[in-house]
Amino acid sequence: MVDTTQAQQPIAPMLAVMVTLSVATLTLVAVLSQQTKIETDLLQRTRQALVQAGFSADNVQFSGRDGVLTGTVSSDAEADRMLAISRDVYGVRDVNKQLLITAATVPDTNNVLETPAIASGELYTPSKQHEIEQIDLSAIQFAYAKAELDEAALQTLQEVVAHLRKNPDLTVEVSAHTDSQSTALGNMAVTQARADVVRNYLLSQGVNATQVKAQGYGSARPLASNDTEEGRAQNRRIEITVFRE
Repeated sequence: MVDTTQAQQPIAPMLAVMVTLSVATLTLVAVLSQQTKIETDLLQRTRQALVQAGFSADNVQFSGRDGVLTGTVSSDAEADRMLAISRDVYGVRDVNKQLLITAATVPDTNNVLETPAIASGELYTPSKQHEIEQIDLSAIQFAYAKAELDEAALQTLQEVVAHLRKNPDLTVEVSAHTDSQSTALGNMAVTQARADVVRNYLLSQGVNATQVKAQGYGSARPLASNDTEEGRAQNRRIEITVFRE
């Protein structure tokens, strides 16, 4: 008769090891996921704070709760101001300043496609010539007077991220638009904040900062009449426009 007791004895330690490894793996995945969320949140809020102060959003990156400022600025005072703003964002542990002080340069406008102007009262027709311009961005919606991306918006933007990563020479404008219900100044401010937060998310996903510009147009480019709720809903939107191929 075979003694099964001895044959089964090694199984228990093996199961214990497998369970321990599984728990450790799940814990690591959860920690990494949480760290990514923290980095994205800090990156968005820090870049928004820098933009609101008149600085570029391109100069800051995060690893966990620690940030680093890189790139060029025109003076020590500007560098110190950017450092103070970044460190003042809630949740940031520390920010390291690695900025180069240099004279301001004139931006390169070669091969840049001009965005067509629109006369007052006319309806705007966005470009749909390029594949990235045809991505459906209708899921990107904002609460009133807010500039925060929800889960549906983040999922939609992954298609934009993938396209920009696949085409590193492509330069686009992220533009935000709204209806005419508020003041012109308020509409410009909120659409600029929304365009910035979309751009910042794209950068946080590994898109090159030189590929994406952000511009808020307020209610200046309506797709439809603002006289109806349906028209106003169409006018509250995010668009992607190709600047350079």
